[in-house]
Amino acid sequence: MMKRIFGLFAAAGVTMLAGSSGAAAAPTAKEAMSSVQFLVGTWSCAHTVGDFSGTYAETFASAMGGRWLRQTYTFPATSTEPAVQAEYFFEYDPRVPRWVRFGAHSNGQYYGMYSTSAGGAAWAWNYVLPSAKGTATWTKRSNTEYTIDGPEYPENGKLVTEHHRCTKLP
Repeated sequence: MMKRIFGLFAAAGVTMLAGSSGAAAAPTAKEAMSSVQFLVGTWSCAHTVGDFSGTYAETFASAMGGRWLRQTYTFPATSTEPAVQAEYFFEYDPRVPRWVRFGAHSNGQYYGMYSTSAGGAAWAWNYVLPSAKGTATWTKRSNTEYTIDGPEYPENGKLVTEHHRCTKLP
């Protein structure tokens, strides 16, 4: 379960990043990155997956001259899993147009994903690596709160959906 949770965060991180969008033309990379600057800082997150729940810490920072956003997070150890750290980078690619996100975990996992929209308050993310299975939706609730719902997958004989709520620390 912890393995899948890490992947979800990877996907989710990118989804909720956008501000508002409409029927207008796709934003430039600079405009898109400007819309996600509210993420820069430290966040406290809680999640539930089936019968499992927990908390984790997350930090966002501008990277590579402001073209990318760097996301790091730490999941504490559980009774069955050691602590895991992860690092992701995401950016808006105006050529497509969509957000992309790539990351790796201290337990050897890695994920690649892309958004199915250029922006908005809710973003659906599709996993590309290591497989093309699963989606997660990030929803910006405010400049200090976002949620992630999904992906959905079988766990211990039942279908579960991940749910995350993150709150920005002062």
